Amino acid sequence: MVRKIIAGITAASILFAVSSLSPYSHIKNNIGYDSSSNSINDLEKVSINSDSSNFLIRLKHLQIVRLPNGGYILISHNMQGQDILDRTDRTRGTQIVETPKNIEIIKPIERTPVKKDFKLGEINQNNSTAVNDPGYKYEWDISYTQADKAWPLINQKREVKVAVLDTGIDYTHPDLKNRVLLDKGYNFIDNSYDAMDDNGHGTHVSGIIAAEANNKIGISGIVGNLDVKIIPVKVLDENGEGEENNVARGIVYAVDKGADIVNLSFGIKSKSRLIADAINYAKSKGVFVVAASGNDNENSDNYSPAGDGAFAVAAMNYNYKKAYFSDYGNSIKVAAPGVKILSTVPGGYEAWDGTSMAAPVVSGIAAMVKSENPLLSSSQIEDILDSTAKDIMYKGKDQQSGYGLIDAYSAIKKVKELEKNNK
Repeated sequence: MVRKIIAGITAASILFAVSSLSPYSHIKNNIGYDSSSNSINDLEKVSINSDSSNFLIRLKHLQIVRLPNGGYILISHNMQGQDILDRTDRTRGTQIVETPKNIEIIKPIERTPVKKDFKLGEINQNNSTAVNDPGYKYEWDISYTQADKAWPLINQKREVKVAVLDTGIDYTHPDLKNRVLLDKGYNFIDNSYDAMDDNGHGTHVSGIIAAEANNKIGISGIVGNLDVKIIPVKVLDENGEGEENNVARGIVYAVDKGADIVNLSFGIKSKSRLIADAINYAKSKGVFVVAASGNDNENSDNYSPAGDGAFAVAAMNYNYKKAYFSDYGNSIKVAAPGVKILSTVPGGYEAWDGTSMAAPVVSGIAAMVKSENPLLSSSQIEDILDSTAKDIMYKGKDQQSGYGLIDAYSAIKKVKELEKNNK
């Protein structure tokens, strides 16, 4: 049915688009939409102009085509859609203006299973007794960033919420079950409120931020005992893949649900206007957005979301050098530990390598800053983290490590100094 209906459309007469494709006014203002369903996987009823009848089109893998008369057409990115796309592309004056992009997790370079003692080879044991979690002594991301040294300084004012846009979260995990706001989570893959992780990536990212501390099991999140909760927003499927428009919608959703911080440990090797607009929306609401730079040892300035206005994070090894796989560029703001990072996975714990692990270290430290002063704007948090980072490779800002290794202790001290000066 869809094949026959699409084949009968005259390209030059069509004027339509779909509101679910983008949450932004610059697209909304140019579209007409008539549907009783909001599911992108459903067959939606889309209104054409008065000279045509209504028809059905599958709203998945779409392309937007500008027509000679100034109108737009959405093309399904499959064999049926390709047929009409080929014909419209030959129509004089027709221009393809945007192709929705597939997003992928930044896959870990290496995954290291751990035993009950959590020992991780070359990682020096941390002898601090700040928390009683057995894996804590091998969480070098906490010790190198001085997060545990910063914990006692913080006078938390309110609960802080970190939205993790990823593959979901294992909300039954013993180190995460008390740290998740299930009532605020959402699954954009199947349009439900069940954000269970069917991949593992989102669970690992979430544990780095907020695994429960002092429960005598597993590990501690970088925020320690602070009241920091995860809003799970599932925008990637079991293969770690998703769609650009869902990511943009997910960012807006998280902001509207009260997120203070948004973590994005995924990417695509091109810019995205949709994602950039969503990030700008978040920042306009005071929400701090963190993104992993990528694991290809390439310049990520023109990648999304790292190059689209998020606080881009490179990965550092335990020798205070850029991890060999970490992307670089002018967009890099800071570096954070990203090798053998111990965290939660469905059914247990593993140590992973990747900038996907470095980004949540920064998200957690941003949550610590927000805990001390919830009135700070996104730009103020950015300034604090930039100005307190520790030079590790070159003096000043560089493309490898940005302003340097993020330093939680120095950041919290800076926040307290600002509070004191403003009294």
